[in-house]
Amino acid sequence: MANETTIAKLNTLLAAEHGSLLHRLSECNPFVTWPAADDRAVIQRMLADARAHRHDLANMILKLRGSPVAATYPTYVGGVHYLNLSYLMPQVMAGLRGLIQLYEKLGPTGSAEADALVSRLLSDHKRHLAELETMHANLAPAAR
Repeated sequence: MANETTIAKLNTLLAAEHGSLLHRLSECNPFVTWPAADDRAVIQRMLADARAHRHDLANMILKLRGSPVAATYPTYVGGVHYLNLSYLMPQVMAGLRGLIQLYEKLGPTGSAEADALVSRLLSDHKRHLAELETMHANLAPAAR
């Protein structure tokens, strides 16, 4: 029974990772203006971490003999083609805040190994958000 709860919690996180705007940026390749070049470099590093997060979550679920959820995308991330990256940055930051809130709200999974993974991924998200907030201290938070 503990594995089922752990798997369900990890699948909740995996679904959130799949549905994030950050994940969608790798597919839509937004237009990058010269002032947003630094954003692009940071986003590229974050995308590599996001791929690793989804991979690690799926592997942990499989290790616990569960089935990872299929990737689904919220409709609000569908219309981001042909937009400027600078326009999307407040939304990316809001998405990271939402992921952090979900990770913090999740609580213990019931598995020490899964909890260590969740803690590491949460730390990555907090680090990414702090880096973006430092770069964009002048932006107002975006509503989702």
